Amino acid sequence: MKKNVLALSIAAMIGGFAGSANALTAATATAFEQNDGGAGHILVVPYFTTQNNNMSVIHVVNTDTQNGKALKVRFRGAANSDDILDFTVFLSPYDVWTGSVQADANGSYFMTADNSCMYPDIRKVKQSFIQDRLADSWSAEKRVNNTKEGYIEILNMADIPPSTATGTLYPAIKHKSGGAPSCDEAVLAKTLSINPEKAADATALGYDTPTGGLTGDWYILNVNQTTTFSGAATAIKAVDAAGANARGNFVAFPQDNLSPAVGNTDLYTADPLFISTAVDKGNNPQNKLIQIANYDLPDLSTPYLTSNVGVPASQASTLTAAVANNGVANQFATDAIIDAKTDWVLSMPLRRYSVGANYAAATKDAAYQVFNPAVLNPANSQPFFPRGITSVDADGNICVDTASNTFYDREESSVTNGAVVSPGTAKKIRLCGEVNVLAFKDAGTSVLGATVARQTAAVQYENGWGKVNYGAGNAFPVVGSSFIKLMNSGGAANGFSGTYGITWPHRFSK
Repeated sequence: MKKNVLALSIAAMIGGFAGSANALTAATATAFEQNDGGAGHILVVPYFTTQNNNMSVIHVVNTDTQNGKALKVRFRGAANSDDILDFTVFLSPYDVWTGSVQADANGSYFMTADNSCMYPDIRKVKQSFIQDRLADSWSAEKRVNNTKEGYIEILNMADIPPSTATGTLYPAIKHKSGGAPSCDEAVLAKTLSINPEKAADATALGYDTPTGGLTGDWYILNVNQTTTFSGAATAIKAVDAAGANARGNFVAFPQDNLSPAVGNTDLYTADPLFISTAVDKGNNPQNKLIQIANYDLPDLSTPYLTSNVGVPASQASTLTAAVANNGVANQFATDAIIDAKTDWVLSMPLRRYSVGANYAAATKDAAYQVFNPAVLNPANSQPFFPRGITSVDADGNICVDTASNTFYDREESSVTNGAVVSPGTAKKIRLCGEVNVLAFKDAGTSVLGATVARQTAAVQYENGWGKVNYGAGNAFPVVGSSFIKLMNSGGAANGFSGTYGITWPHRFSK
């Protein structure tokens, strides 16, 4: 079946056209754009960490003053983008939701005292991260450690327009005059019966297609070191042909572990570990390396645009291209006099849809890396991450090669491919893991205490700036920041805190 015919057929099936008695409002979004400093339908927090006594906090704001929002919030691990916790959040109009990630002996856990509705209801509960999707072959210590770093994806699955009808979502999730919504369990439980292919059920419950308007912020706090780093979430907006904010497809799924009730899950995800068709699995003949459940959907490849309905690889290609760049640049400081330290976070929140790690295979086996060859760069119709530029490190992290890196001091001197990346003698930076942390001239805990996918760059300059280039024709979906920590050694002796944190987002070229 041709792509446009398939898209029209599925759109009709899920009630995407106006005119039906119980139709959702028609989706109008045709493209994505990265909206730095603005609002979006999708938010990505490039990095969270609970290493070295760090605590990570997120804030999500619904700037829509008319509609509530149903959000999928998912925490993914830094190694290979494994799902380690996800849940649904319901926001009132102009609502703010907050939560924190901390750690104990069992790994990271999530906590929130926010009143906004969640499903399941884990408000004021210490919710440990889930290790089921991590490698069985890893030691208990490594599994715990792999819950301590990663990134966060937040997706507007659906809008919840105003309604006074009994038994619908809006009255249940709308904050009352006293400050808290009812979060009626009987109403929220109905979301477990929602099937994205049955528009009548969705509209009867009070859902509509999503219009975005989300902003997000994050900060990493270390109380012991009196240091804070902060920044804005990367916002991705769905727009129409004129570039205006638009409606995406309705993509709400039940928050449970049952098998999806949709006809074919391959129409809703491009994740190479979930799908059964058009996948390069090396020498592994097995279909669907991981059995998908409702809570796995939606992901960032679930078709959101009118042109991508039923073709999640097209969604993944379009979204990856919207975030991708040709290289990133930023500053670093390692002044000994102020005990300066620098870590760069290089996060790739969309690489999972191009290549995933099959933990059932040995890391040196061709079957360990599983590719979706249908996820292509629209600019050249080539894979973003072809097998030829990827590899696997000793920890099982999938790596991607860059082409060159150049570092400059503050006096116009420079060296290309001169930073020795430890361990080893590599002259070019290799991005290992979904979230790579590059520590400058510090083999210890450095700034963030990262251990999951961390390298040390032995640059020859004390201070300056640098850039990482991916090579001609290559574009990677890299986001992140430079984290610089400074210390006034005389502060404590004089009775005041002397530790400071600076966060500068990467500059990039497209």
